[in-house]
Amino acid sequence: MFAVDVCERLWKYIANFNESLKSLKIVDADAKRLIDIALAYYSDSRYYLEKGDCVTGIITISYAEGILDALRNLGLIEWSWVKAKEVKVFAAGSFDIIHPGHIEFLKWASSLGNKLYVIVSRDLSYIRIKGFEPIFKELDRVSIVGAIRYVYKAFVGSEDFLKPIEELKPDIIALGPDQIDVEELKRLLRDRGVNAEVIKMGSRVSNYSSSNVKERVCSSWCRNMSYKL
Repeated sequence: MFAVDVCERLWKYIANFNESLKSLKIVDADAKRLIDIALAYYSDSRYYLEKGDCVTGIITISYAEGILDALRNLGLIEWSWVKAKEVKVFAAGSFDIIHPGHIEFLKWASSLGNKLYVIVSRDLSYIRIKGFEPIFKELDRVSIVGAIRYVYKAFVGSEDFLKPIEELKPDIIALGPDQIDVEELKRLLRDRGVNAEVIKMGSRVSNYSSSNVKERVCSSWCRNMSYKL
């Protein structure tokens, strides 16, 4: 619990610092070298957050803030602390066998806001829709998706796919290129009293899909295994 709390604090610290950089104005050119050092500490903090070393990340981001505070007090820069507005983004999918298309989708979805929540479909939902079992069970898929750097939190979904959206109340819903029609989803959301912007990704990345990956694995691996037998 401690590590999660520290990482949540670091995430907010980084988001606020990033927003505050928009107010930065250099008054004296001599401040440039120290500003670069502050930005290097800021970059280090983002790295430590990705690696899960959030205590070190807190230390480095506080160094960055301290440098800018000192420069402001000396009259060398103009800078003010700004609290970032939280924009929650929602995405959903089965995410069975993660491939580059998934990564690009999650990267794109995360760019729409500053917290990306991902719902991973339940095994029963997967079987009902696709007609066969997933390679990875739902808890494994949640664990894998949650470990991706662009994802703030991942959860197992519900048989009622709109229920998690009602509970989370996202600002933006990110759809993959092959997911439900935007206008159809908006209509369903309105019926449930949910007011969120819906944005759809334009196209697949290099025509990647889980089905294609499974076919390639089977055609290559199964054939090679038959030779060994």
